[in-house]
Amino acid sequence: MYSIAYGTRSIEYDIERKASLKNSYINVTTEGVLVRTDDKTTQEEIDKMVYKKLSWVSKKLEQFKAIAVNHHISTGSRLYYMGKSYYVKLIEDISATTIMIEFNHSKFYITIPMVYTEQELQKAIENFYKQKATQKLIPLTKKWAKRMGLEPEHISFRYSKNRWGSCSATHRISYNYHLVKLSASLIEYVVVHELAHIVHKNHSKEFWKLVYHYIPDYKIREEKIRVFEKLI
Repeated sequence: MYSIAYGTRSIEYDIERKASLKNSYINVTTEGVLVRTDDKTTQEEIDKMVYKKLSWVSKKLEQFKAIAVNHHISTGSRLYYMGKSYYVKLIEDISATTIMIEFNHSKFYITIPMVYTEQELQKAIENFYKQKATQKLIPLTKKWAKRMGLEPEHISFRYSKNRWGSCSATHRISYNYHLVKLSASLIEYVVVHELAHIVHKNHSKEFWKLVYHYIPDYKIREEKIRVFEKLI
């Protein structure tokens, strides 16, 4: 871990070196600052590059700090839903035996018993996302399937670290139920993307032509998804 002074504080960063890299980059995510460069760039050159970008780096770090989801949930934490992060309020209820989650379009109210574990709370949150994904994505998929003249064999939900959705060789579509953390337009793109795989099993030119026919701005939506993935 390296650091460089910025005002009254210091900005810490890691370095990843790869001989194949032709240019140097600074990546800022919820996990921190990473400088990607080749194996010939000196430490002095890296420090100068980071120093020139300190204002931008600091601004990005503050943005992530303000809107990133807290993995340890408490009052004041924020949870993503439909493209936005919402304030969480925990409410202790002496009579409660299970954890209950209510979302009122501006806040998450989570009623908790006097004794509970962090694992139980996380499971309740996961169940909330899965329930909402089922409610929203099944009718949305059927709507788009009808419009595209396609029919998935089955629709299921699971958690995945690497995929928002998939379509099997037998036309079975599986969604990552965390998809409901994205905005409606981005969810719509993922649905069309997976349905298009019923016709084209790879990302061929014909596949992208089909996606473009229904989502002309799919490249913009893809980029927005990539940006959002860094926040959650």
